[in-house]
Amino acid sequence: MRIRAVTNNFSVKTNSDIGLGLEDVAQVFRRILFEDILPLWSTVGIDRIRGGFCESISREGRIPSSSRRVRVTARQVYSFSEAARLGWNPTAASACIRHGYRFLLSHSGPDGLLFHSLSDDDTLLDQDHHLYDQAFLLFAYAHSFAHLQDEDYRRRAVSLLKSLRLRLGHEAGGFKDHSRSPYPLRSNPHMHLLEAALAWMAVDANPVWRVLADEIVSLFKSRFFDPDRGVVREYFNADWDVLAEGGRWRIEPGHNYEWAWLILRWAQATGGKIGDRAERMIAFAESHGVDPSRRVAINEVWSDGLTADGQARLWPQTERLKAWLAFAETLDGESKRIAEQNACEASLALLSYLTPGPRGIWHDVMLEDGSFKSGVAPASSLYHIICALGELLRYVERSHPDQGTIKGRALDGGQDALMPPGILMGMA
Repeated sequence: MRIRAVTNNFSVKTNSDIGLGLEDVAQVFRRILFEDILPLWSTVGIDRIRGGFCESISREGRIPSSSRRVRVTARQVYSFSEAARLGWNPTAASACIRHGYRFLLSHSGPDGLLFHSLSDDDTLLDQDHHLYDQAFLLFAYAHSFAHLQDEDYRRRAVSLLKSLRLRLGHEAGGFKDHSRSPYPLRSNPHMHLLEAALAWMAVDANPVWRVLADEIVSLFKSRFFDPDRGVVREYFNADWDVLAEGGRWRIEPGHNYEWAWLILRWAQATGGKIGDRAERMIAFAESHGVDPSRRVAINEVWSDGLTADGQARLWPQTERLKAWLAFAETLDGESKRIAEQNACEASLALLSYLTPGPRGIWHDVMLEDGSFKSGVAPASSLYHIICALGELLRYVERSHPDQGTIKGRALDGGQDALMPPGILMGMA
């Protein structure tokens, strides 16, 4: 069977070699998130003067002066919604969500579409409507609605989807990339639209979300996925034909893991058929996109399997973890055990970006020699980190019920870390 071949080929360590199981790693992750990351990014990471959230935090704990992408606030709104679901301070989380929501409303057009970016003096730099940004606005609305049960989120989400179809809809299916320069077409924003559609399907019975999810999966099957190589392609012309460079194209291992995770979730939610596509994307990413010495998912490879960019950002490590967890849920016996081992390796790789260092700050880029590039911690990474932790906790609690509920366990200090005093100042 291909499944057994895939998992056996990519078995890298046993639990005894690693020294930690998934349950142990989940507990470590949760402690770092609750005690270090969330207290920092919900205080220092908030812009109480201009609204929204900062773009990054330096390793010295300062906010660099820079332009800001509006969608970063949408991602932070999701992150604090998920934090509340995982058991973090619900009052502080709600305040962060509402703070971000006000900023998003003030930086959207009359049709509900989000603007792109602001200068460091808060001047609107880019009034174009990018598909990628709208996907995260829909995603933020879904999780805000799940946490706060405010009907305004649902109403705005449905209106936003209508505007998306009107302004960016593509006659051959899917969506154009953005309002001013619609081409090349890209698969990546559609991936996040699928993520948003699945989030809405979980909390709202409106059929528009299932229609959107099915439409994107259909486009994935017909255009994005390369059946010969078993990978997802990134860039396309106006007719949805892949754009190549010298007969080959760039492949992002992180996106292959992320698509695998999402289509497995779609199949679970709908009963739809995906064949072996998820498995093949994971297999390609593991074979060609994981550095054999550093054991991290690298940034880019060519479609022929050669390395295009051997550096390794933080976010592909989170997607590798999520993909292996989702794949493990489809397996049993030895194949499941091996998939869990690979998930554990991915989680340990991710931990190396979070520790050691200033509390709540992460490294973004691992260089080819295994050292980390100096620089700020981008706020946009919190979305990836907390989503991966959420998936890990869900997996452990479903697959290992004998371990109890990690979310309900005490941390080393005896209780969940609470917000520092004053977190609600200026955010009512």
